[in-house]
Amino acid sequence: MKHACWVWGAVMATLLNTGYASSPTGKQDLALTQYVDPMIGTDQSPPLVPAIAKTQPSPENLGGGFTAPAATLPAGMVQWGPDTPSVPNGWSPPGYHYSQTSITGFSLTHLSGVGCSGGGALPILPTVAGQAGAVPFKHANETARPGYYGVTLDNGIRVELTATLRSGAGRFAWPAGQAGQLNITVKTDASSQGGTVAIDPNDPRALSGSMVGGNFCDDGQTYKIYFYAKLDQPFTPKLSAGNALLTFASKPDAPLTVNMKVGVSYVSIQNAKDNLQQESGARSFDQIAKQADATWNRELNVIEVAGGNADNLKKFYTALYHALLAPSVFSDVNGDYSAMNGKIARVGAGHVHYTTFSSWDTYRSLMPLIAWLKPAAASDMMQSLVDDADTCGGAFPKWVEGNTSSDVMPGDNVPIVVAQSYMYGATGFDTQKALSIMLRTASGAATTCRNVVALPGLNLYQQLGYLPADANIRIDSSHNGGTASTTLEYATTDYAISRYALALGDATDAAKMLARSTNWKHVIHPASGTTPARLSDRNRNGNWVATSYDEVEGNVEQYTWMIPFDIPGLISALGGDAAVLPRLDTFNAYLNAGSRSPHLWIGNEPSFATPWLYNWTSRPDKTQALVRRIINEQFTTAASGLPGNDDEGATSGWFVWAALGLYPEVPAVPGFTLATPLFSHVTIRLADGKTLQIDASHAGSTYVQGVTLNGTALTSTWMDFDRVRKGGVLEFRLGDAPSSWGRPVTTR
Repeated sequence: MKHACWVWGAVMATLLNTGYASSPTGKQDLALTQYVDPMIGTDQSPPLVPAIAKTQPSPENLGGGFTAPAATLPAGMVQWGPDTPSVPNGWSPPGYHYSQTSITGFSLTHLSGVGCSGGGALPILPTVAGQAGAVPFKHANETARPGYYGVTLDNGIRVELTATLRSGAGRFAWPAGQAGQLNITVKTDASSQGGTVAIDPNDPRALSGSMVGGNFCDDGQTYKIYFYAKLDQPFTPKLSAGNALLTFASKPDAPLTVNMKVGVSYVSIQNAKDNLQQESGARSFDQIAKQADATWNRELNVIEVAGGNADNLKKFYTALYHALLAPSVFSDVNGDYSAMNGKIARVGAGHVHYTTFSSWDTYRSLMPLIAWLKPAAASDMMQSLVDDADTCGGAFPKWVEGNTSSDVMPGDNVPIVVAQSYMYGATGFDTQKALSIMLRTASGAATTCRNVVALPGLNLYQQLGYLPADANIRIDSSHNGGTASTTLEYATTDYAISRYALALGDATDAAKMLARSTNWKHVIHPASGTTPARLSDRNRNGNWVATSYDEVEGNVEQYTWMIPFDIPGLISALGGDAAVLPRLDTFNAYLNAGSRSPHLWIGNEPSFATPWLYNWTSRPDKTQALVRRIINEQFTTAASGLPGNDDEGATSGWFVWAALGLYPEVPAVPGFTLATPLFSHVTIRLADGKTLQIDASHAGSTYVQGVTLNGTALTSTWMDFDRVRKGGVLEFRLGDAPSSWGRPVTTR
């Protein structure tokens, strides 16, 4: 009984350390991990449709989902999983690629769904004497589920991995008669040298060391990551610079099994050891794997769906699983973490410091979801960003990996992340300091975080109302162009700050930032002849750039629709309902067109809000049909089942919302635009113990015939968040033909 109680206490300690302990009580014992397939998203995205590909001399490669089937927990610091060679002749960052047939190692850290090199710490490869290099394997011998990964390599070696928050457990088995070897390379994807490794002088079965990580998207910033590893079998070590080869004696009549546990820390070897001991302790591999499964079941049970087919259940719970991987825990069990200035800081008791913030990607769909479902964790995430700004130069960081702020993607997007999270229930952070950071950065009083400029060209933006194309503004580390689309990003941030300031009682700054958000109008070229109004770059003298087309990861037609904070104004600027409807129809004829074609690219974030725009026209039924098409055609259960990079759960977050029939369309305005739920019954368990129930009659049908909330008819395609903040019953009546629901202008 003492052992059982200790294990349960360890489970609760793990949940507390995630910041997720506020999950509501109630019936949460459904075995939902069975519906999660971590292989979804590990392969290349489907190629462009032939009608688009044949128009391009070299058809665009859309990359892949770039997820990894690593063993991890929700928000886990450790994601222990396999790595393969990159896919040749295409954009293919380090990590796991389903199309490849060999494994180069099993590394402790991964970044889920990102298009740049990151993670890859301490790859460990079991081998046999005389073998070197990558080891072949077959997918038929592979198993991946939440918190567990296993594979039998072609050489007969069996590898099994599982994890706690800050440590991993591995079980390696060699066929009878084989002497086992573990090749440990002290490196990350950022660095292949400079690592250190040593045997613990007090324990011949333990080793420790450190390595350099970071350099995300080749941005130059790095950090140190430390490890402490413990093995349950004696070994003969051979240490060299950055490598350790451990050899184990063979067993002639039985397989050789070696268990290995590894703790990691971004602070010190001692903290890595403490993380390992406190989270893993004396528990066996199977006990840790069972705990990981229980933790994932608890988290997935926050949304219970029913009435869908097997594929839809798998797509939904895999998407929810991916959406819960990041932001990730960065502080150790004792609260220590490495701050942005390189100094060791300590988070308050009962709280966690987080990293892995892909702000440009996640403000649109992921952070409202996390804030609504996990407000305590999301509050810690927002406080982490506030503390980062305090120690990195005064502005918010951009793309956070470890304690680095990489200059990746345009705009100052963290204010949107913070405002979104606050509006959807994550209020437990220093909200006033966050507002001060936003306003100081927006005014130019604060400009950088770790020498990364938050708002390049801010003075010109303030003077002209847009970023001019001929000013040679370096938008981020990889873009000099794209000033029109970046103007939209700046305006979106202005709008989010205005709503956040108003919510905090600062009406004066709210009005100023709201007025500045109208700058989007300065980059909409009015209709001319047969050319409709659209986004366009323009020069300092006000002249439009005649050849304007390419923007940041998209084109002018795709970005024309990315003004979700003033949809009525956008529709008016584009000629009104009669002009917008056929134009949207043409735009949405192809669902995943890539950056070169003037059609929807649902695999990339600037298009996430576009399918819902019909809800602001006289034909909301077209949103219902389009979202259902995307769910059915662009998200599948195959390894290639994501339409683009998952970007730390951003794309998966979009699917979760779409399957619920809800979408947080307007940044920093709490509420949902409505479409067709995928399932007949959904129960969302909120953090205060309340539930929101979503029921849909004839769930296989596409079109909304009517909606009620707690028995009262809803005639609008928009529903304020306050109406469901405390739960309730939302009922959809569906049918096979478009209806008049939501069409009158007065309902929008």
